[in-house]
Amino acid sequence: MDLLLFLQLFSGLIYLLFGGDLLVRGSVALARKFHVPPMIIALTLVAFGTSLPELVVVVQATISGYPGLVFGNVVGSNIANVWLVAGSAAVIYPLTYGEHSVRRDSVFMIIATLLLLGLSLGGMLGPTQGFILLAGLIAVNVLTAREAARSFRRSQLKAPLEWVLGLPTKMWVIVLFVGVGAVSLPIGAKLVVDSSVEIASSFGVSDTVVGLSVLAIGTSLPEMATTVMAAVQKRTEVAIGTIVGSNMFNILAIMGLAAAITPSPISVPAGFFTLDFPVLLGSALMLSILVWMKRPVGRMAGVIFLLGYTAYIMALLLRAGGGSY
Repeated sequence: MDLLLFLQLFSGLIYLLFGGDLLVRGSVALARKFHVPPMIIALTLVAFGTSLPELVVVVQATISGYPGLVFGNVVGSNIANVWLVAGSAAVIYPLTYGEHSVRRDSVFMIIATLLLLGLSLGGMLGPTQGFILLAGLIAVNVLTAREAARSFRRSQLKAPLEWVLGLPTKMWVIVLFVGVGAVSLPIGAKLVVDSSVEIASSFGVSDTVVGLSVLAIGTSLPEMATTVMAAVQKRTEVAIGTIVGSNMFNILAIMGLAAAITPSPISVPAGFFTLDFPVLLGSALMLSILVWMKRPVGRMAGVIFLLGYTAYIMALLLRAGGGSY
């Protein structure tokens, strides 16, 4: 039975990952067909794309009444993005950052993390807190768009888009990508949420623990694929920006949307304040310090990140065994 549950979870993740990839590539190609400026595509569809698995899973979990999966997936994915994803890629090839905007966005990531912590201190997240997070998302996007309009050139954005995504050109292929992606995402979300809850019940742990560990790793695979591919091809200037942008989006958009649409306030597990939030903030600070020092995330830092993530998962499982979640 446990093996079947994990196979169901794996199948759901496959639907999510491939569905999200097809939908984003099809949407970007369609936007290009209609001559939408590359700057707008980069700031919306591409930035949005790597967080699609987290988004559909969190919406499904919210509607189904599993708040532990909501918190676990958002917080766990952000931790995994820095320590697991960036760490794995840095071990292959040092991660660099070629744009000043990454330094600015790393500050936004820290502010978003602190905002989530502050809003969670009351123990509940409801529509009011959700709309505050969504307002933060709007403010960040407005500032980012204004700066991008002043500093980005069309030629600077065209090549990275095509390298990262590999866009279809024929209209029937574009429509196929969008259609298959749009159908696959909700199917994958349903499979992932149902199997995660059953796995938690089968192993006698809360759905929060599953969200923080297995589900967080699974939904971070798009970031992993992008950054590892960048490291293998020694084009790591896009890797840190992908991770920082995804982490901001996870907190402001995904957590904000979940809190805004929840039928009843989402309770914050007590264990988050003593383990997960400190690790979340610590991982964000570690990455941001390297960015502001203009130092690449080298192989030694990558090993430290991976060791930190291993220690976190072990601490999480020990606390779960002690009934802290």
